[in-house]
Amino acid sequence: MMNNRRLLIAVLAGLAVASSTRAVINPKLQPSHLGDRYLNVVACRVTAIDTRARTAVLKLEGVAKGDFDATEITLTIKSEELAGAILSLSKGQKIVAYVGKKRIRHENDVLYYVGGGVWYLATVSGSHSKWEVLSNADKGVDPSSSEIMFGTFNGEPESLWELMEETAKNVAYYPAVPLTRFSAKTIAGLQRPVRGVAMYDFNGDGRCDLLACCDAGNRLFIQDDRGEFADQTEQAGLAGTKSVSCSVADVDADGDADLLLDGAIYRQASGKFTKGNDVPHQGECLSAAFMEYNGDGYPDVVASCRDEGLALYVNPGRQGGAFENITEAAGLTDESNGEGLTGYFEVCDWDVDGRSDLIYVAGPGYLLWQNASGIFEPSEIAADGDMDFDGGTAAFGTITRPARPSVYLVADDRKALVREDDGGALVDVTSSGNEIQDPVAGLLMAVAEDLNADGTVDLYAASRSKGISSFYVSNRGYASFMLPEKYRGGKVVPPAVYNQPAWGLAVGDVNGDGALDVLIGGQDGKLQLLLNETLTDRPKQADVSTTHDIRKQIQTRIVTVKPALSKGVTGCRLTLLDDNGKPITHRWIGTNVGVGCCGPAEFTLAVREPGNYTLRLRLADGTVREQKLTIEENTPRHQMITLQ
Repeated sequence: MMNNRRLLIAVLAGLAVASSTRAVINPKLQPSHLGDRYLNVVACRVTAIDTRARTAVLKLEGVAKGDFDATEITLTIKSEELAGAILSLSKGQKIVAYVGKKRIRHENDVLYYVGGGVWYLATVSGSHSKWEVLSNADKGVDPSSSEIMFGTFNGEPESLWELMEETAKNVAYYPAVPLTRFSAKTIAGLQRPVRGVAMYDFNGDGRCDLLACCDAGNRLFIQDDRGEFADQTEQAGLAGTKSVSCSVADVDADGDADLLLDGAIYRQASGKFTKGNDVPHQGECLSAAFMEYNGDGYPDVVASCRDEGLALYVNPGRQGGAFENITEAAGLTDESNGEGLTGYFEVCDWDVDGRSDLIYVAGPGYLLWQNASGIFEPSEIAADGDMDFDGGTAAFGTITRPARPSVYLVADDRKALVREDDGGALVDVTSSGNEIQDPVAGLLMAVAEDLNADGTVDLYAASRSKGISSFYVSNRGYASFMLPEKYRGGKVVPPAVYNQPAWGLAVGDVNGDGALDVLIGGQDGKLQLLLNETLTDRPKQADVSTTHDIRKQIQTRIVTVKPALSKGVTGCRLTLLDDNGKPITHRWIGTNVGVGCCGPAEFTLAVREPGNYTLRLRLADGTVREQKLTIEENTPRHQMITLQ
């Protein structure tokens, strides 16, 4: 498996300037509408190509709709100018086709998709087994028009087929309009830029509190029962502290949240933090975070140092004492792991094996796999060596596929959404994800969370450049994304926040309503909170005019899972399994660390379909706890579950 992973496809498409073809999404011309217009929806696989005769043979692989009687199709092109329709095919390639319109005299019409946003029109000649290509479906259509098929779907054919199969089962969800709205609340104005930020329950009262890292002095804000935030920096013993990054975890499993500021641990006792000398950290810290390294359930520390690469310190555990520097033993002093570079990192579990891996956003970008011996093995993300990620960060989660991880990397005007293909190679799917490919500038930090409470993981990236807006894309599912600001500019995220330079981002449900909020550390010194109003706007019931997508939102239920445990929480994973035991999605505690940021120690999960499920919590020490979950029509829209 590791050998396959190191056979990398160069991740370049998302690093260059985005495609000039940026068609808008047409809500009236979606794949589901195509399914309604045609009698048959089928999937085929290219089995043979004859470029000289300009023909291809397709083998039927599946029928999502209709009584399609052909098992093999011959695709023919008579026009020389359409020769590319055959030349662009490859053996083994999947094709999704809509065959036979319901309209009179259009029973022989064929519309088929080959990938890359390319659609063709064809006609059935004689029987379902013979098709003749007529033209590119977008011929003569303005590339910026909503009528262009590129805006209907431009992802992978496999994803389109999955969408059509689920459409036939009435479980598909592919929203074509924005679904999110935020309001803004200014928490404080600091004298210098805010860097790392944290959203965490520091005092154990069940409510999220806020922390801002700043050269003018770090600030801690405690939330009261009215939802207001009071500056408790001095009372918490943090007056005079300065740092660029922060992370929170229960270091010694005593039930209190402890704090990591750059390379120093501040332990909490009786509501006050005291600086210790647990970590033998030296050098200029760029960012640091708690992570689980050795599987004992006690949080360890990884730090990024300027011009020194990454450093790793292991928690001594129950016996206490100083952390051990195992940077060299873990392989992080190897040049192939980015030693000597400067960059931010993300904590992840790429292969979902329970061992923490690292994404090092420096140079070509590295995926650092932790093997069974605790050694990190590298894979370069940009294999050609010409591109670099200096000055950027990464966000990790089940972004492109429900139960398979991927990573979103941003660095100024470069971005890449990377996942493994079925052969284990790393591929960038940015160019086939609809509006995620739109151009950007100045991006520094990104987070991956479900911001519109619909069950898919969205992406929010902050720009640190003045006059350049942030970049929020909502995940439509099937590896396709929408840029809500393109359609509802100024009404999704307040412009005063969306258009201001920012550094740190943290995501969590600050007010307990089930919708995830966003904490933003601004370069202007403002600490601002984007309060998520999505569930406030969502209807409670459907009526005859309610669209399919809105009906799916209405039946969605939100579950907040809180591990009420002092050990094994950092790095733990929550998996939602269906009634057959199949994983639907994963969530982790301890990701989205970015420039040195931290979210709460809880999970917020949206479940769209009713049914019987299992919540499986795998703690960082390998302990597994499960709880049954039933979603019905009368299930409350939001419920909290505490796992003891």
